[in-house]
Amino acid sequence: MAPFKSISRKNKEIFGIMLLYSLFFVAQGFALSPNAQLFDGLHTIITSPAQLTVDYFALGGVGATFLNAGLVGFACMLVLWLSGMEMNSLSLMAFFLTVGFSFFGMNILNIWPCILGTWLFSKVDGTPFKSSVNIALFATSLSPFVSEGMFRHPAFESLPARAAFGIALGIIAGFLLPILCKHSPSLHKGYSLYNAAAVSGFIGILLLSFLYRATGFEIPSNTMIGESHYELMSFAAVLGLFLVLYAYFINNKSFDGFGALLEQTGYQCDYTAKFNVGLTALNIACVGLAATLYYVLIGANMTGPTMGCIVCLMAVAPCGAHALNIAPIMVGYMLSSTFAAFELTTPATIVGICFAAALSPISGRFGSLSGVIAGLLHACMVTTVVTFHNGFCLYNGGFTCAVTAIILVPILEHFFEASDTLRLIPKLKSKT
Repeated sequence: MAPFKSISRKNKEIFGIMLLYSLFFVAQGFALSPNAQLFDGLHTIITSPAQLTVDYFALGGVGATFLNAGLVGFACMLVLWLSGMEMNSLSLMAFFLTVGFSFFGMNILNIWPCILGTWLFSKVDGTPFKSSVNIALFATSLSPFVSEGMFRHPAFESLPARAAFGIALGIIAGFLLPILCKHSPSLHKGYSLYNAAAVSGFIGILLLSFLYRATGFEIPSNTMIGESHYELMSFAAVLGLFLVLYAYFINNKSFDGFGALLEQTGYQCDYTAKFNVGLTALNIACVGLAATLYYVLIGANMTGPTMGCIVCLMAVAPCGAHALNIAPIMVGYMLSSTFAAFELTTPATIVGICFAAALSPISGRFGSLSGVIAGLLHACMVTTVVTFHNGFCLYNGGFTCAVTAIILVPILEHFFEASDTLRLIPKLKSKT
């Protein structure tokens, strides 16, 4: 842990982005709910089972949900600061994903055993925790197992035993993830920006099998989607505009260089290293505002998952995604709704489209038409993939991205040449 004065400028600017969102969410929590109701709602959130389909707006109230998200944001900042790492785009991705899922699945209680598991791995492995702290935050994708062990699974009845069981599940998940993440890029060849999601899904399948399928216990279903709070769309837009303003000031009071960022394919990118934090923040803001506008245009209900998805979509913006390589993915989703048995406003589709954006390197390197196909495939598979882990892995959309890339990328590589510039139509490989 270093004194704040000794922290690099880059880290200070990244912390500034995180602080903006964490403070805003905490302030919104207190503004939207009376204190008694606020803390009662937060207690309900942290002591309830948590799965992908649990809307915290409905479970604990809007104010308590925002407070939970803000507290989780501060927790992420604390873990990153204590690790002493020099932060990068992955740190921003880990922050936005963790905070985004704090609207439906994560809470200020169930994230800690997963982080502890990765910390223990670093001790066993003899490596500094700062080398795996980003993965520690990604490990929270499996935090619903912590809540499941503590508050619902029938294996134990006493509170101490339940607490120990839930903590153990989180530690196992956090310990395994950094080991498996080393092999994840070989699965999707870098064409899914959610690298940790490719393996967290498999850990989710493993843990679900031991908890329920192999032991014969009935698998619970937690589907809770509340009413729409449409006025919160304006909150998301205002917060995005504040981030634009922040980006303007730390980029020497200009947006110079943003055009060059929009020319990137999105493949193996770290925008904080290739450009700077200011332009990265501007890209994050633009992606968040685009997601908000999209939800307004399709008439999506503003539930906890919808708000969380706007934040989660921003997670891929530091690592390669931008408006031009995300757009084809969204078009693919729109096309799928014309023949599939779901609509764009179906909750699963609202959630899925935000995580499909992680496939943006496909549209960047193999052409926009390839991105349309990737989005279409993701839309058709995302509700099937979730049955493998029953919503206990929050990165279901990212896991589906890995499955999509595993199927699609070898086909694209066989017939087409990967490009280093954005294009509409894939370039056929030469037969000579």
